[in-house]
Amino acid sequence: MGFNRYEAKMAAKNSMRQARPNPLLVTMVYVLLTTGVSLLVTWATGNPINEAVDYLYQGYDWDTVFHYVFIQGAPFVGIYSLSQLVLKLYEYVVDYGYISYSLRLARNEQPGYRNLLDGFARVGRVLWMNILSEIFISLWTLLAAVPVTVVFAVCGITMPNGVFGYGGEEWLVMGIWAVLVATSIVRFVVTYRYRLAVYFLLDDPGCTARQAITRSKAAMRGWKMELFTLDLSFFGWLFLTALTAGVLSIWVGPYIQATYANFYDCVTAGQQPLGGYTGPVYQNDFDYRGKDGPEPF
Repeated sequence: MGFNRYEAKMAAKNSMRQARPNPLLVTMVYVLLTTGVSLLVTWATGNPINEAVDYLYQGYDWDTVFHYVFIQGAPFVGIYSLSQLVLKLYEYVVDYGYISYSLRLARNEQPGYRNLLDGFARVGRVLWMNILSEIFISLWTLLAAVPVTVVFAVCGITMPNGVFGYGGEEWLVMGIWAVLVATSIVRFVVTYRYRLAVYFLLDDPGCTARQAITRSKAAMRGWKMELFTLDLSFFGWLFLTALTAGVLSIWVGPYIQATYANFYDCVTAGQQPLGGYTGPVYQNDFDYRGKDGPEPF
């Protein structure tokens, strides 16, 4: 059977109504653990980019701003960069905890605040899974950039007097835009291959980061457009969330994440999500028996 978005969303809302503690309160704690911590760290370390922009708006020339902010202030830039890297890794772990909460919420398991910390119990695998996903996505993105760059470069070299009526500088700008568009599209599409990896890591304690990614790629065959359509169906809510400066996310967050959890259960269990979990049914062509990936991850 196919995935029914309406039933998945209704099941998510029903799970939210039955949950104790209230999902809105849990989401508030999650926001404090992520956005709150991020704002606190940025306030403590400062943001050299924002500082540079402020100076530019005040009329200082770029050379002066660059020398003052990024050369003389190199130690502060280093501290800021390091803090942002650590913060990103921290957010990976906390996001895992919130998805863990949302998956259990969708399955009516009455999860609580403690589930937000689930990622710290498997921090190695959580971080390695996200890092591997970023590496694979970047490699696919780079692969898409190569042929487009080659085509524009060859045309520019072989037709020095203009290509299709465009001069050298115009052709260069078009080439840059073509590479950006091509890589953005490929990156967007490839991301869908790994969207379910976190759920496989949650469901199987013995699953490695590499295995979770492999399972996600296999499970998402034929389901990418369905998930893309599901993403589009939340556009209105996300737009309203932006208009409320993120305040609406306290309700929208658990609703969307529980719906995604129902999508995962539908894909892996092969039936419509009804707000409860029936267990994943792996297809015969899914080879999930561990064969790669370091054991600690």
